[in-house]
Amino acid sequence: MKFFLVIALLTVTAQLNAGNEMDPYQSYVYKTYVNSQRNFMIKYPSFLTMGRSSETNDGQSFTANGGAVYVSATSSYFTNYEGSMQSRYADDLNNTDYSINYKRPLSSNWYVVSGIKRSNNKVFYKKVYLSKSYNGTQIRTMYLEYPNSWTTIFDEVLPVMLRSFKDTD
Repeated sequence: MKFFLVIALLTVTAQLNAGNEMDPYQSYVYKTYVNSQRNFMIKYPSFLTMGRSSETNDGQSFTANGGAVYVSATSSYFTNYEGSMQSRYADDLNNTDYSINYKRPLSSNWYVVSGIKRSNNKVFYKKVYLSKSYNGTQIRTMYLEYPNSWTTIFDEVLPVMLRSFKDTD
């Protein structure tokens, strides 16, 4: 009888301790990605896994939770062929896949749109800014997509990422 009581206590203790395990997405540090070719940087939480760089080295993507969370930080040379900042902002506002809940209107060189992406029902956040770097004028874009269940985590990490997404020169 004592044997069964000990086994029962060990089982209950193990189950209680399993509930106390730390969520890997709740304990993290910030790492820094620096793109020396395009002269920009971003801090990102360590729960994000860095993907492969593009062949043109124009930025970096990051994922978590088996790809359910996606983040990218990119830069491309600004050309009028691709449209002005005003036309890019208008394109994002008119994107039929975006249900926009928040927009930071275009100022002299940046804007933000955020909301729900209709095609996958995920939260999205997009910041675009114009950089006049020593190696040419560039458009920098930070884009995030994550399930609504991740909102609490990104409410905490997004401000850090936004402040750190900047030129390095």
